[in-house]
Amino acid sequence: QHVILIFTDENGFKCHMTSDSHLRQMKIFRDNAGGMMDSFSKEFEVGYMETLRRRHGTQRMNANNVYQEVIQDKHHVHMNSTKWASLSDFVQYLGKKGLCVVEETERGWYVTYIERDPALLARQDALKKKTDADRREERLAGERRETLRLEA
Repeated sequence: QHVILIFTDENGFKCHMTSDSHLRQMKIFRDNAGGMMDSFSKEFEVGYMETLRRRHGTQRMNANNVYQEVIQDKHHVHMNSTKWASLSDFVQYLGKKGLCVVEETERGWYVTYIERDPALLARQDALKKKTDADRREERLAGERRETLRLEA
């Protein structure tokens, strides 16, 4: 669990840094820094991808706008708890891992979710086939009407 502390003065910060709870948390982190960072990184990735998938589907989105939506959740994992130093690093990771189509523009990084749900892909394929068949049938019917009109 992450807690954000805001100190009003130097003494408050000093008291926090020497408190038993802070020292205990730092020992836990020291003993398993890599594991904790990997866990936070995975949690951040899942949260970001869920937000992108649920709110935007396969629509191309500004990565920072999606990030702003992620941090609206008061239980989100902070990026500074992850292995990525910046949102740019994270977005490039998503592209290398094949989770998103990633594009850098003069207006920032853009991400497009790559749909991988087999059931959804099958439904989309079936709908496309039906639409194509309907168009073919409509075109053939138009050709038949034209032929009949010319014969009349």
